[in-house]
Amino acid sequence: MSSNETTTGKLTDADLRQIYGRYVHLNGMNDYPGQMHAGFTYAMIPALKKIYADNKEKRVEAYTRHMSEYFNVTPYVGGLPLGVVLAMEEQNAQDPDFDTSTITGIKTALMGPLSAIGDTVFHATLRVIATAVVISMASAGNIAGPILFMLIFNIPQLITRWVTLKSGYRMGTKLLEQAESSGIMEKISYAASVIGLAAIGAMTAFNVNLTTALTIPNAAGGDPTMVQALFDTVCPKILPLCLVLLCYWLIGKKKVNVVPLLLGLLIVGVALSMLGIIA
Repeated sequence: MSSNETTTGKLTDADLRQIYGRYVHLNGMNDYPGQMHAGFTYAMIPALKKIYADNKEKRVEAYTRHMSEYFNVTPYVGGLPLGVVLAMEEQNAQDPDFDTSTITGIKTALMGPLSAIGDTVFHATLRVIATAVVISMASAGNIAGPILFMLIFNIPQLITRWVTLKSGYRMGTKLLEQAESSGIMEKISYAASVIGLAAIGAMTAFNVNLTTALTIPNAAGGDPTMVQALFDTVCPKILPLCLVLLCYWLIGKKKVNVVPLLLGLLIVGVALSMLGIIA
């Protein structure tokens, strides 16, 4: 069987559900040398036992190979490489001349593109949207806030885990070739980036509250002009935007740690408030 053919499907849906139950814990077994290698191997154990039922030597070799290889991907889309690797392990069980280095190559090739998509869709987009939806409820002490957040974030990611696992296994390595030839990964990543940036911009406007109490005296003796009113006329929410960009610059460019940054914002905020500069 060539590497780009659809798998014969030795594993059943019941087998995939068992693998899925283990795969949910993929990110719970990390270590620095191999990252998710232990979780990846743990998820595959039931399948490898069935695939190599008549060949203990190859089964042990597969355990050792996956445990010794570095693996790191956004967990919610990790089902795709897991499914593809299962299909390739089936090929290895059937073909005595199969080159197992291609399994390592597929895992390595999928990590980068899938992590770019997964981080953008789930961390930079879905999590931000979920936070924006429930933050007002949570800040008001409504218990439905955190519950709703978990539902908005976890239902899509749990579904995605299953869909990617099943699709990766059913289509085998052919799925990778189709994705690369169509350019769908780049398109999804770009679209998700646009949505994520829009959501972050909306959160800046609605959830960052910063105004100035400065005034400009009226030379004619009338009421002073509020500086904040001028800002609102020219560019509403410009001060929250500037604050967010400043924090982004400090974290991204100056590598300032988050904890000192928060303490600094607190101290500077109190000082500026006491001086009457911010409201």
